[in-house]
Amino acid sequence: MNVDWPRAQSLIVFGGSFDPPHLAHLRLPLLAMQAVGADGVLYIPSANPPHKRNQTLADASHRLAMLRLALQDQPHAAIWTDELDRAADGQPSYTVDTLTRLRHHLGPQPRLRLLIGSDQLRLFPSWRQYQEIIALAEPLVMVRPPLNRQSLLADLPAPLQAEQWAARLLELPALDISATDIRRRVAAGQPINHLVPPAVAAYIAAHGLYRANSAAH
Repeated sequence: MNVDWPRAQSLIVFGGSFDPPHLAHLRLPLLAMQAVGADGVLYIPSANPPHKRNQTLADASHRLAMLRLALQDQPHAAIWTDELDRAADGQPSYTVDTLTRLRHHLGPQPRLRLLIGSDQLRLFPSWRQYQEIIALAEPLVMVRPPLNRQSLLADLPAPLQAEQWAARLLELPALDISATDIRRRVAAGQPINHLVPPAVAAYIAAHGLYRANSAAH
């Protein structure tokens, strides 16, 4: 990693299940980092995300291994495994708890920006202690076509207010890649080399992940 993390002034925080990590997971945070002049991107793989409690994820060891492979040539990126390290209790991984621990870990600097998608913004008022999340790491919302700033602001869920969120929206290009589609393609025996880094594709194949009869979870 080339980022001087102890002296970083601003970091993008990007959480997710990364099941598997794909090219949009690399490209979009980098564009966001450049747009706001941040020093790096901190990836936080989730352990037990509350909004995916009914979804079976690949084993955390596989997801972390794939994320490390995906980021191995990304000098601006690092991984913080706090949620995975605390996964043994089986409790949901709430963003506010993770950010509180991250702030304690980093100290008063750097400034943190929580990178989320527009779909997550619609649910944001239902997140645990969402106002505390804003105080810990001001959200930065990825707006991608067919949505734009105007349409998203016009459809903000209550009690979010447009005048507060306008500066938190970042228009980014559409990248038609999803982890759900990648898992489906693997199960159907279709190629994914154009959707994930080569090392991730090789790992998925080597470990038999996401196959229709796979037990590697």
